[in-house]
Amino acid sequence: AVAESSSEELWHRDSVQGLAQELREACEEVGFFVLNDHGIGESLIESYRKECEAFFKRPPQSNVLAMVSCSDSRFVWLDYVPSEDKSAWSLGPVQGRGSMPWQLDGKDFIRVWTDYYAAVEQLVSHLMSLFAVAMNLPVTAFDAALDKHGSSMRAILYPKLTQADFESGHVVRSPEHTDWGCVTVLLADPDVSGLEVCDKDGQWTPLQPVKRNSLVVNLGELLQWWTGGQWLATPHRVLARPENAGERLSCPYFGLVNREVILRPLLSDNGAEGESSITAGEFFQNH
Repeated sequence: AVAESSSEELWHRDSVQGLAQELREACEEVGFFVLNDHGIGESLIESYRKECEAFFKRPPQSNVLAMVSCSDSRFVWLDYVPSEDKSAWSLGPVQGRGSMPWQLDGKDFIRVWTDYYAAVEQLVSHLMSLFAVAMNLPVTAFDAALDKHGSSMRAILYPKLTQADFESGHVVRSPEHTDWGCVTVLLADPDVSGLEVCDKDGQWTPLQPVKRNSLVVNLGELLQWWTGGQWLATPHRVLARPENAGERLSCPYFGLVNREVILRPLLSDNGAEGESSITAGEFFQNH
């Protein structure tokens, strides 16, 4: 006979507990980690990359890419936030770092993009359950927060650089920043590096996954606040040097939570837990 286990029991088996502990250590010390066996199929990832690359090569968006090659922005992007109307898609940059509604030109692109979004959305749900286990909370602790989360997904294309661009030794493709959401899942360019992470000592370290279809995960400021500062939203940037000057495609999923969720510190060593609270919507407005 096969023993039956509840989903709650499965989440608390030794293997899951061990993984949760590894994640907790990474989140407390670095705020970044790489997922290899994440469950998203290689064929879907490669189709998604292919569609994104083809999108930026087609006019009229290819014209936008040409305009940013010599600007401070140094990249062009397509954003997607699920919506019932046509404003789900937007293209930037517009007027600095803004974006404008964009009409897509291919059904295959939309299908692959939404399939990949759904796959990462499910992955984030699993990650948040693991985070709950790592915090010694019920495995369902974040389920309500993930309902109607409104997360966005972005494809970013950095144009190829020329030798003349490197007069200062390197080019800042994306300046130092932290993500302001909950958790970011990045599909990095497998061939052109550039992502760098700042450690606790202020030293910058390149981060390039070894495996082609691995995913880079980092925490945002919301999760740092939610954990009472114990889990880190780590500064990172994208630099180009002559050896990685090629065109670079970067595809982050910015995981958010429901704007109505009330946030209170979940982890605290100083007894301050529960003394302060804010809605996720209020947090977003301040970041």
